[in-house]
Amino acid sequence: MSLPISACIITLNEEDNIERCLSSLDFVSEIIVLDSGSHDNTEKLAKKKGAKVVLRKFDDYVSQKNHVISLAQFPWILTLDADEEMSPALKEEILALFRKGEPDADGFLIPRLTMYMGKWIRHGGWYPNYRIRLFQKSKGKFVGGKVHEAVQLSGKKKKLKSPVLHYSYKNLYDHVNFINRYSELAAAEKFGKGKRTGILLALLEAGYKSFWMFFVRFGFLDGRRGLILAIMGFYYNFLKYIKIFEMSLAEKEKQK
Repeated sequence: MSLPISACIITLNEEDNIERCLSSLDFVSEIIVLDSGSHDNTEKLAKKKGAKVVLRKFDDYVSQKNHVISLAQFPWILTLDADEEMSPALKEEILALFRKGEPDADGFLIPRLTMYMGKWIRHGGWYPNYRIRLFQKSKGKFVGGKVHEAVQLSGKKKKLKSPVLHYSYKNLYDHVNFINRYSELAAAEKFGKGKRTGILLALLEAGYKSFWMFFVRFGFLDGRRGLILAIMGFYYNFLKYIKIFEMSLAEKEKQK
């Protein structure tokens, strides 16, 4: 049964993930992959799985995701990242929605369950991490800044129970690279909005984030992985704010 859904995915060098992702979408009518210049086999593998592949130079996540939505031919949109897949339970839940006719909401919030170092992470603020993933094309669009884009829905929304499965980082090296890249984007965004900081504030922000993840959001229940993630949370936030401090120093040098 193919539902009137266009699955929309953006990619860049995702040959390790794309087949798993697309294989879980056998119930939709259309899959569109918007690639921003992969140098691996992403495009070839996506086409092999029956996806329509479109190339577009990357500018930012919001415009990239809105562009792929604009290419959709069907009234409902399902958004996934290439390192995610639909859980069997989520697939059945969505099929059940459409068996009853037109769903009784304009958009649906779906939880995300993340695999980290071989274990599903259920605490530390990583789960359920609800996001609008399924929505009517006419009622939703992506908004946000350089990071943390999200769907803005004009209409009624409901929650689904079953999760999208997220296979996050290959290893700690991959995680550290991600933190360096995203902290740069987040710092540039905050700096552009007038945010200024110092070393003490960077330490306080990082310390609070780590405490919040490990104790307030029960990250300790995920054991050693929960501790690692809390430390990585500290590292990400410290880098983000210390990069703002670095930008401030560069700004002062230019003004001399």
